[in-house]
This record gives sequence, structure tokens and C-alpha cells, in this order.
Amino acid sequence: MFDYHMHCAYSADSHTPLQDQLAAAQAAGLREICLTDHVDFDDCGMPPADIAARDKELESLRASFPGLTIRRGAEVGMRDEKSAAAAWEYLKDRDLDFIIASVHMVDGIDAYYPEFFEGHTQAENYRRYLAWILQCLPTMGHYCVLGHYDFCCKPAPYENRAMTYSLAPDLFDGIFRELIHSGKGMEINTSAWRDDPCWGLDIYSRYRELGGEFVTVGADAHRPFQVGRRIGEALDLARAAGIPYVATFQAMQPIFHKL
Repeated sequence: MFDYHMHCAYSADSHTPLQDQLAAAQAAGLREICLTDHVDFDDCGMPPADIAARDKELESLRASFPGLTIRRGAEVGMRDEKSAAAAWEYLKDRDLDFIIASVHMVDGIDAYYPEFFEGHTQAENYRRYLAWILQCLPTMGHYCVLGHYDFCCKPAPYENRAMTYSLAPDLFDGIFRELIHSGKGMEINTSAWRDDPCWGLDIYSRYRELGGEFVTVGADAHRPFQVGRRIGEALDLARAAGIPYVATFQAMQPIFHKL
């Protein structure tokens, strides 16, 4: 069991001590985790995590969690070439294992807040979010997977928040082809599902059909009760989509585990 998307108090949007997240991972029976605190230069207003301080504290805690493999990562908010370069300059000497490339801001608006949804239909909003991913991905050189393609679904004010492939086949195919061409993977992020049935079988099946070979899985936990949440369902979804491997990472290189 792996959870490769996790935040702690070094991320500006989490107040959970690092030790508490590690204890939650151990209690959840996880074998391996990656800390992916936010390093954003996308005008989201959050200062980048102090990765050096986090990793120093992590090294002091490792011995207390001997059964848990702990990798060091970051989540980078995408915007353009300038923001990508700033993030890499910030991270390049940190010897990280894993980097998630994610979109949070769309045209200067945080897709987590109500302002993003005002004045547009659900289909328009979801397509706007996907179009921004497709626009931003080529600006990123240093990353391992695309994070939460459905981030905007998490706070969406709709009875059915699920995103479907049929909504934007052109955009999804463009995203998948960019990832596959670049040798990158997709994340299955369980946080947007909240307590609803999981979605994404149609999306990950198409990713596989175009040549996608691996995913990572993550709960995007900011608090202890979220650590490892619904990871089993994410792995079942990957299997059902025909994806051969779930990956973990070391020194930015994938380690493939057959599903």
C-alpha cells in the first residue's frame, strides 16, 4: 500500500505536524509514502514549503518508523515557463525522489474557490480546468506525474461532481499524449471523490489505450484521518482500466510494481 501525495505543516495549507502524518501512515498500514509539500510559484498566494527544514526533521524521525519507507517529494503548481523555472531553481539542490505537477490556479483564479465556478456551466468549468492543464504541461520539465486532473471537482457546487472522458475527449487525449510522449505518468488522487463513489474508469482506460503504463496513487492528505484514504479503491480502478503498473519513485526514477 502506497500513498504518494501527502502534506504536513510545512505546506501553507496544512497544520498537521510531520510526525503526526507519519504516525497516521503507520497506523493505516502503509508500506511507503511520499511527502509532497507545496512549492508553488503560480501566484496562489502560498509561500513555498521549506523543503530543507522538512527533510532535516524527517531524518530525525525516520528511526521511529522503521517499517515505513518515506520518500521526499514536492507538489509544484503549474502556470507557465517562468513559474516552472522558479520552482526548479528552488528544488534542484534538494535531491528529491518525486515531483507532482498540478494545476490549482486557472487564469489567476483558484479552482478551489466559488469564484472559479461563477458565470459558467459545469461542463465549461471542467473544460477550462483541463485546457489549463494541457496548456501548462509542456512548460514543466522536471516532474514525475500529473496530479489530480479533477482538482476542480473537489469543491464543485454540483450534485454530481464526477468528471467524465466524454466531457472533453480532445483535451484528455492531448493531456495523455503529452504525458506518454514525455515518459510521465498520471496520479489517481482519491481526495476529489470525498464520500461519493469513485470515478475515472473511462478516463484511465483511455489513458491506457493511448499507451499509458503507470499511475501513482495518493490521498492528498492534509490531516491525519485522510492519510491512505481510499487507496485500495484507486488500485482497483487502475487494475480495471488495464494499467499494468503502480509506481513508486526514488531519485526521480520510477520503480514499477505490477498490478
